[in-house]
Amino acid sequence: MESTVQKIEKIVTPEAEKLGLSLVDVEYMQDGGYWYVRIYVEKLDGDVNLEDCASLSGNIEDAVDQLIDKKFFLEVSSPGIERPLKKEADFIRFTGEKIFVALKHKIHEKRNVEGILLVYENQTLLLEVEGEELQIPFSEVKKSHLVFDFDEF
Repeated sequence: MESTVQKIEKIVTPEAEKLGLSLVDVEYMQDGGYWYVRIYVEKLDGDVNLEDCASLSGNIEDAVDQLIDKKFFLEVSSPGIERPLKKEADFIRFTGEKIFVALKHKIHEKRNVEGILLVYENQTLLLEVEGEELQIPFSEVKKSHLVFDFDEF
């Protein structure tokens, strides 16, 4: 059976594509007593602007409202500079970048790692962590995102 998030993704994906946007992530969660549907989108050829977010929100609002039987806030935005990495294609696209990975189980006594993504192939991430290479099976990735290095600016 499909989860609520999967159903929302099916609604959002084609509408985002019509606007030249790509779906990055969907969150459906309760925060501070209120329910939220948070949609994160990006443009591969530029930056997401307020008009993009407003257009997508307007296009999906009724369909998402029919799906969810409680009051909620709908938020549409870009994923930000520390963009989540969810799909295998994300890891391929961001090879060479600094990333954070939260693991399902410890690898080399670590539950969380941060390093440079050297390569992604055969469902395995190869990271350079503190000068050493670390292999992480994609199946062990609980959560991951880009890391913005403020020291570089």
